[in-house]
Amino acid sequence: MKKSISALAFSLLSSVAMADPAVGQWVTIDDEDGSQASVVDININEEGKLQGTIVKLLREKDQGKSCEKCPDDFKDQPVEGLTFMWGLEKEGEGEWESGRILDPKSGSIYKSQLEVAEDGQSLSVRGYIGVSWIGRSQKWLRYEAPIAEAAAEAVSADSSAETAEAAPAEATAETAAAE
Repeated sequence: MKKSISALAFSLLSSVAMADPAVGQWVTIDDEDGSQASVVDININEEGKLQGTIVKLLREKDQGKSCEKCPDDFKDQPVEGLTFMWGLEKEGEGEWESGRILDPKSGSIYKSQLEVAEDGQSLSVRGYIGVSWIGRSQKWLRYEAPIAEAAAEAVSADSSAETAEAAPAEATAETAAAE
């Protein structure tokens, strides 16, 4: 069982290490109150460009919200599940530029760029109009729960399998003792 957990953890960490450091799940932070707002999944699409999708809204007040002020194809789409960042092109290890980012709250679309911190645990995301110095940046934090959840599920699955295998043996021993 310990070997299977170690193998699972190693394979998960290896696959993350091989990808660009921007790839993964990140927690967004609200500029106004500093609260954790959402979990976003950043990945590289089939064109080799970076994109981001909101996979989970963390605050009760945001549950079930739609992109009411958003333009065209985004209009009235649920915020959870929305691909809100797209078209970022790789400039270097953990650096992406020339993309677009949608603010679901205002419905505005901005040019975007991002850069992963040296420690790999935070991401600076900048949305801007025209030139990059006319805009604002947010710091997002790496979301670690999926790895922990996967390991916990593996432990639970191994425990369930061991219990299922042990049950027939116990029943057989009890049956033999009764005879």
